[in-house]
Amino acid sequence: MERRLAAVLIADVVGYTRMSEVDEEGTRVRFHADLHELFEPKIATHHGRLVKTMGDGVLVEFHGVVDAVHCAVELQQEKAERNAALPPEQRMVFRIGVNLGDIIVEGEDIHGDGVNIADRMQVLAEPGGIAISGTTYDQVRSKLAVGYLALDERRVKNIAEPIRVYRVVLDPAVERSTIGATRTPRAWAVPVAAMGIAVFLLAGLAWWQPWQAENDASVAAVDTRRSLVVLPFDNLSDSKEQGYLADGITEDLTTELARIPGLFVISRNAAFTFKNKSSLPEGSVRRAGAEMRINAKLIDSTTNGNVWAERFDGEWSEVFELQDRMVGEIATALKLRLVTSHQVGPSAGGTSNLAAYEAYLRGRELELRERPEDWVEAVKYYEQALALDRAFGNAAAALAWIYREAHWTEARSKVFGLSQDEARSKADAYFTQAAKNPSPGYYTLLAGKLKMMQKSDEAIAAAERAIALDASDPSSYESLSSAMIFNGRAENGLGYLDAAARVDPAWSRERYYLAGLAYFSMDRFEEAVVAFEKIAPESKETSYWDFWANYNGLVLLISAYGHLGRHAYAAAARERLKPYLAQAQEPEYTGLMAAVEFPFKNYVDLERVLVGLRKAGVPDLPEGFSPKPEDRLDGDAIRALLFGHEIQGRNIETGEAYRRVTAPDGTTVITVGEWSDQGSSKIEGDMLCSIYPTRWRFCGVIVRNRDGTFAQMNEYRLILQWDRFEFSMVK
Repeated sequence: MERRLAAVLIADVVGYTRMSEVDEEGTRVRFHADLHELFEPKIATHHGRLVKTMGDGVLVEFHGVVDAVHCAVELQQEKAERNAALPPEQRMVFRIGVNLGDIIVEGEDIHGDGVNIADRMQVLAEPGGIAISGTTYDQVRSKLAVGYLALDERRVKNIAEPIRVYRVVLDPAVERSTIGATRTPRAWAVPVAAMGIAVFLLAGLAWWQPWQAENDASVAAVDTRRSLVVLPFDNLSDSKEQGYLADGITEDLTTELARIPGLFVISRNAAFTFKNKSSLPEGSVRRAGAEMRINAKLIDSTTNGNVWAERFDGEWSEVFELQDRMVGEIATALKLRLVTSHQVGPSAGGTSNLAAYEAYLRGRELELRERPEDWVEAVKYYEQALALDRAFGNAAAALAWIYREAHWTEARSKVFGLSQDEARSKADAYFTQAAKNPSPGYYTLLAGKLKMMQKSDEAIAAAERAIALDASDPSSYESLSSAMIFNGRAENGLGYLDAAARVDPAWSRERYYLAGLAYFSMDRFEEAVVAFEKIAPESKETSYWDFWANYNGLVLLISAYGHLGRHAYAAAARERLKPYLAQAQEPEYTGLMAAVEFPFKNYVDLERVLVGLRKAGVPDLPEGFSPKPEDRLDGDAIRALLFGHEIQGRNIETGEAYRRVTAPDGTTVITVGEWSDQGSSKIEGDMLCSIYPTRWRFCGVIVRNRDGTFAQMNEYRLILQWDRFEFSMVK
């Protein structure tokens, strides 16, 4: 048995199994064509040896590591050029990993750690990209006309020590430079359960070993920061109703500690699952009149020993100063550098008004019960807080969030004694106020609004801002994941779901929905089905937010089953959707509804949903509308009819006057009755889709009315899911 140092290159086809299911023989032929026409000549040019093919993979040995990486770069560059000339379904995309390490040689074959690490690098490469180990990077970083992105250290399966990982960047702007050290969250795989929290969590203010899970499809990032969770403080006040104070202090400490560089803090959601567990050593809060006492402990979960304990006495009027002292002393106990308030500023969207703060904490306690009837009371406290301090951004954002959810259905709005339009107006007003003093909650809400308006680039920036202000909130990571997926970056979206799981390991229905959406967007329909089925919509809803995960998850489950040709399963899923359609006051689901509810940046992602729904038997248009194919306008005809023109007509059902002026660039001014707005329009497939700031997004089809005349202004009809218009072009 011979051992030697060698450079190892491993390449693997992305989505080979799925491609084979569609066209097994064609996929095999294309792989072997790439092998003989591309890989073998490049390997020979760079003095390598093709060791073997492994199904859809290639194992190559080089004596020189520069040759190995140079070969990888040329392979990916030429493959990209070849793919550009092919239709999407025929494109074969590779991931490539390169490692310099010790190998074991047995005959013509090689194995050992050097090969294993190269394989793990291949897993970490992006489709069409290259990932290399630290030993490789050290040798090539200044020798090739490429750049590098540092991913920090990763722990890989069957290798004792963490491995430094770098991605090769084929951008001349970063040639021979390294972008460092940006950690990319690892992808999440559906079968992994997030149950490790109870094993590691032992203490009041506790050190926590970050939750990790390992599987063959992903490699866990190593986070060397000190880890901490703020367990719920026990309320020792005479009045048990003052539990909101203890909960509020717990939440505020979590947010503030997460701002300390070098400290990883678990979310309040995860911590509160341990509330009232007598076996855990909790801190405590006691308030008697104007006097306060806070007891806090820092306990090492690996030894269960005390690291630090302190009692903080003071007036209720000093509660903010007491919290600042606690944060400072915890940082000192952990020997961490505390960023001063001058450097980071006070908590975004906070208040220094004690009465406003207390009212906000009361509202927060009620809101987190997640029952609409409690939200009515929560609103009263939030409004009181905002009246006491008009600059209290957290309170304004909370009100905007609640009224935004209230306006979606008539039943929800009625809980607050409002119409849907009135609830929408309140949501908009409070959102505008929240923008003046933005909080993490404001940025998360902004990300959602921008995503629904098909502005996912801006939504990503907003979600990143929310994380920067509060790195302990899993909803911010989930918001970023959603924005990434709708932006066409589904693989990145999966990674941020893993980041959410690190601060809160409990997988919610929303998180399973987002995971399924990401897999669906990558044509990984089998994995999407697994994720969507984990939502379990028939089980009891435990959160107010479960409705949307259940509803949208079933829609995409139907589409996934359609793509897989499982018509019986698709029909069953359509039946399971009916109770949610009843709640949404819709008789049936249609493709037009999907076009509105899934605002992807790129039409190809929406088309994937629509095609699956059609295959599952879901109609494109509402019941009663089945225009002849020759009467329905395609995308080019719609553009020629509307863009650069003015149309006039009426709402067929209400008779309201309808006027629309669309500029060549899609800028649109619309008037329907007394409502008017300016937005933008675009052609998506054979649909007209428009976005208006006060009314979100609409998509519809246009058909010729063979009996219409210009005099009657009814030569064409615009069919939306909820409205019908007839019109003629007037100029």
